[in-house]
Amino acid sequence: MRSAAAALAALVLLLVAAGCGSSSAATRTSSGSDAASFVPPSALAYVSADANLDSQQWQVVTDLFGPLPSTLDYKNEIKPALGDRVNLAVLGIDSGKPEAIALVKPADQAKLRSLAKKFDQGSEHYTVEQIGGWSVVADSAEAFQAVRNADSGSSLADSAEFKSAMSQVGDSGFATAYASGAGLQQLSAKLQALVRVAGSPRWVAAGIWADKSALQIKARAAGGTSPPPYRPALLHDVPSGAILAVSFKNVNQLLARIQSEPLLRGSMPPFVTGLRSLTGEGVLYLLPGVLLPVMTLEVHPSDPVAAAKALRGVAAKAARMLPLHVERHGKVVLLTNAAPGSSPGSGSLTDDQPFKDALAEADVPAEITWLAYADIQRLAPILQALASLAGNGQYKVNLNLKLDKFQTLVAFGARSGSTGGIEARLTLR
Repeated sequence: MRSAAAALAALVLLLVAAGCGSSSAATRTSSGSDAASFVPPSALAYVSADANLDSQQWQVVTDLFGPLPSTLDYKNEIKPALGDRVNLAVLGIDSGKPEAIALVKPADQAKLRSLAKKFDQGSEHYTVEQIGGWSVVADSAEAFQAVRNADSGSSLADSAEFKSAMSQVGDSGFATAYASGAGLQQLSAKLQALVRVAGSPRWVAAGIWADKSALQIKARAAGGTSPPPYRPALLHDVPSGAILAVSFKNVNQLLARIQSEPLLRGSMPPFVTGLRSLTGEGVLYLLPGVLLPVMTLEVHPSDPVAAAKALRGVAAKAARMLPLHVERHGKVVLLTNAAPGSSPGSGSLTDDQPFKDALAEADVPAEITWLAYADIQRLAPILQALASLAGNGQYKVNLNLKLDKFQTLVAFGARSGSTGGIEARLTLR
């Protein structure tokens, strides 16, 4: 259970990275919320996930990422012990260790008790009790009593913040995760720094769905810090046929928050720090090239002179990896490796049917806080080459995804009132 609770921290990292959100909401229901009715309202974190490895969603995930490594026999030991869904909650932190419980509806109680014993460590001894139709796994009488109190009184499912989170990310699908503001404060020092960059939200939540056509992630954060939404204009400047396009605005604000955190400052690549003075809207795009892809960063800053100077510094730091130069055309400043005076061709990415279809399927709103689009099939060779190079350097990359299974990626951030987050959709082949 300690290792399961540690997995919650990894999920929370994904949620905090969301930062900025979407206006759409999901209203699906499942046993995830049912189990939350037995979790104390003060719980720091909660995860509900599909435990049936024979389900269609697990088949999609396994096809993309490979089977889960395990020393246990799923068919005979795990499946009968967990049932179709597993629900985990962190009730508190004791001497730096999370106090976690699990709620399941197993087909075989004996198999569940046997599985629970495998998590025993030292003085921790996990047992199973039946409470309100659920099999609860915990290692202390206090934890079992907390579940009974939630069953007969107030629970996490009654919390206004939990209800708000579930109404936006849904509680069905492959997995749902939730963490309270108090839970975020229990993370490691580096993850807490990331929480502060996100503006210390009151809660974060995420939902994951998978089917034969796409893999989708929705993440939300209440409160926190995110830039105001905008209508991306510079995407129209991206040439037709681009294999990658990233729209952003006022990236200097995010970089300033990261730079204010000593634990995160050193994690930023040197060439990224040179972008701290960039204001206004920008777009980064990639075009196929003969030997190397053609990369261009276009910005419309409030101070073109200062932006050009900053980008020349970036070009100098990146010279060993990619020869770049800066061009200024009035208020527009470009950082690119394209031959000076060369033409990217006619047409705009925004008129390409695959691009329009991908954004429509992802339900991208008119106003966003950032947006990314990628043609995975044409980008895959570049990603694999970069991963190979980075694997020998300071910034190591482990690329285990089966890229041939993916078609397009669309990810974006937006904001609705005080709630923000991200959405990402990977279209599958």
